[in-house]
Amino acid sequence: MKKMLIVLTSLTLLSPLAVAENWWEQAKLKGDLRYRHEVLKEGEQDARHRHRLRARFGIEGKVSSTTTIGIQLATGSSDPISTNQTLTGGFSSKSIILDLAYFDFKPAGLPGLKITAGKIHNPFLKPGKSELLWDSDLNPEGGAAIFERNLDNVSITLIGSGLWIEERSKSDDSWLGAGQGVFRYNINEKKSNVAIGAGFFNYVNGKGLTPFYDGEPMGNSVTPVIVSINEDTDDTTYAEVYTNDYEIVELFAEATHHFKKIPVTIMFDYVKNTATDSLNTGWLAGLHIGKTKKPWSWTVRYIYRKVESDAVVGTFTDSDFRGGGTGAKGHEIGGSLILAENTSFDISYFINKIGLDKEEEDFKRLQVDLQLKF
Repeated sequence: MKKMLIVLTSLTLLSPLAVAENWWEQAKLKGDLRYRHEVLKEGEQDARHRHRLRARFGIEGKVSSTTTIGIQLATGSSDPISTNQTLTGGFSSKSIILDLAYFDFKPAGLPGLKITAGKIHNPFLKPGKSELLWDSDLNPEGGAAIFERNLDNVSITLIGSGLWIEERSKSDDSWLGAGQGVFRYNINEKKSNVAIGAGFFNYVNGKGLTPFYDGEPMGNSVTPVIVSINEDTDDTTYAEVYTNDYEIVELFAEATHHFKKIPVTIMFDYVKNTATDSLNTGWLAGLHIGKTKKPWSWTVRYIYRKVESDAVVGTFTDSDFRGGGTGAKGHEIGGSLILAENTSFDISYFINKIGLDKEEEDFKRLQVDLQLKF
């Protein structure tokens, strides 16, 4: 009887594989490992050195001819804009988190349309990989519909999205309703192209509520409110809540031209929070030269940005610039060199000023990376 139960259990577990005996032909594995040495210096404080790892492993598989699912695990904490793991804690084991879990659906009768939902890749275009609105590690949660139409020299992309930010049991939920449109025109036999676009990002139920994720304002304006009063001691407990709503308009442009097979990209990104009348704008301009593909290929970049305190939501913007958040301006210089197949050496240097509406403080950050992918 015991042997029969074992056989039946084995058949039950293996039966899905029998249905899709060549399942590995429908699945793709990918991953990367990054080792980073970082030097931080803020104000008059001594420089801080730290070593950090980022490891990610993902699998993507086809469910059918129209549907794909993907799952990715990564190092780090629950921080939505970082999967870095600092090497510390007396050789302690490090955490692995769920970084992506999504499905993509491309209806056969509607070519060019993709619907994605779950913990998804960021669906919005970031001109020149700009991180003015979104950190590159951010994987939002919710759903998006993306429509792309490609003609001979023109492509149009339309994106609509509903993203869930905070579910609250005793107050209103916070969510993001957003849309973006991109028009790209190819010239010089597609050796050059120009893209222009615009977006609107409406954060519903932000003002008067605790800042997203961990309650840290990350440069955004906050107002203290009374949470409780101890009647015996008269001690008052306060909490900080968003002073403003965030209804952000984005305008951007990107142009790329190849000079003897070396691509040069210039980009400009501008945002304005229309829900408040002050400290509400941000902009970024940058230049990228080169492309990393084959061994010894390279790229360099220069970016300057200025982000006022309430231009964007500080929780989701670039985590490296000014240490994460808003209310800062300054430079970013960097480059990458492919040392061997799927192996690159990268360097980034941030020279920033924190505190646009008050006394400024210097912030400098140097990152030296070795990155390997498969």
